[in-house]
Amino acid sequence: MTGSSGPDVLPLQDGVAVIGLGQMGLPMARNLRDKGFRVVGYDVSENSRERAAAIGIELAPTAGEAARDTALSLVVVGFDDQVTAVVRAADSGLLAGARPGHVIAVCSTVEPRTVVQAAETASRCSVHVVDAPLCRGEPSAEDGTLLVMLGGDDHVLTAIEPAMSAVASDLYRLGAVGAGQAGKMLNNFLLWTSVVANYEAMRLGGRLDVDLDALREALTRSSGNNWALETWTRSRPMPWAEKDMSILMRHADEVHLAMPAAGLVRELIKDIKQLKRVQSADGTRSSMDVMVRQLERLPPFAEEGDA
Repeated sequence: MTGSSGPDVLPLQDGVAVIGLGQMGLPMARNLRDKGFRVVGYDVSENSRERAAAIGIELAPTAGEAARDTALSLVVVGFDDQVTAVVRAADSGLLAGARPGHVIAVCSTVEPRTVVQAAETASRCSVHVVDAPLCRGEPSAEDGTLLVMLGGDDHVLTAIEPAMSAVASDLYRLGAVGAGQAGKMLNNFLLWTSVVANYEAMRLGGRLDVDLDALREALTRSSGNNWALETWTRSRPMPWAEKDMSILMRHADEVHLAMPAAGLVRELIKDIKQLKRVQSADGTRSSMDVMVRQLERLPPFAEEGDA
């Protein structure tokens, strides 16, 4: 990673590239465009490219081409190997096209060391890398109220702040490159811990003949409230849970910190994911509320957005 003595950051007037035009990346691209930024998008999926084109997003044939005449690239892909490929692919990656002073912001949730390694590679091309993982999910991506945990050189983060503010209402600088991903890792630990606790509480409530709708409303207005409970009836997949917990446990092992609660959550979340797949009509997107009601043979409740 280049320091403050490295190349100046390119002006945002040159535009922003969004790499990954899925459920998070596409609304982010739209919000950037609506805030007056020139946006160039790229995605390996033809369907994603077509959806982006349909709302007027300029498209590039490769990630490298998207970076060639823009100042900032937001990487919004799913996994560590995809981030590495997007950044480093010899003929088509961001570093194949990015000019000195370009900034690559890794918005994916990945291992901190993945971003650190990308920064070390990019610095040899006089390109900056920061990590900028996203919190609050798809609805916040749609309305531009994401929370972003940032890691990187302060002068680089300051330079890209106007673009990040176009997609997020809350920006937190947590430290050097990798710190943003560490913060997101800890956020997700607390999220999955809440999911497990909510699941057990609501199942017990069902067994005790408690009205689950009234119970959830009461809990969200009390000291037991948490974001996972507030969004209990929202349909969503859980593809990242085990990955998130595995990353956390690896880092705890590396620093010789015992986290027995985290180890238990990692195992319990596996069971919840399996039950969700088996019990839900559509295990990839059904809500936790639907799953619990089916397990306890309780009448269904209309999910958010069903009306």
